Amino acid sequence: MSATKKKTAAAAEQFEDFAEQATTSMKDGFEKMSKGMTDVSEFSKENFDAVMESATHYAKGVEEIAADNAAYAKASVEKTVEQFKAVSSVKTPQEFIQAQTDFVRTAFESNLAQMQKVADAWTATAKSASEPLNKRYTEVVEKAQSYRF
Repeated sequence: MSATKKKTAAAAEQFEDFAEQATTSMKDGFEKMSKGMTDVSEFSKENFDAVMESATHYAKGVEEIAADNAAYAKASVEKTVEQFKAVSSVKTPQEFIQAQTDFVRTAFESNLAQMQKVADAWTATAKSASEPLNKRYTEVVEKAQSYRF
């Protein structure tokens, strides 16, 4: 075989090797990119689901707090009406002062207890609503750390 034919054959073989490697490399790259896009899409869906779950917990907590406050307001009005009846039936200034003092003390204690109850409910709501988001944040951190070099 002549030297020119040998060089042409070697060049053709190198080109075929290059073409095969390029095709394989492009195919692998496309598959990785496609998998990456699928992973990003799934991860985004999970983020959205976590936000919706968080919003559901928050709405439920707000609903419970509102219902509790409404019940407390109703009970408070009823106690005020009872107090008005009690004060209107007193005979002496001392009975009036005693009835008013008892009412103010009871109302103050009741208000403090209700404020604590509402604070606890808000804390529980915040904890419950943030839990799905905390889980997603942890997953983001873990995923980011898995890509470290």
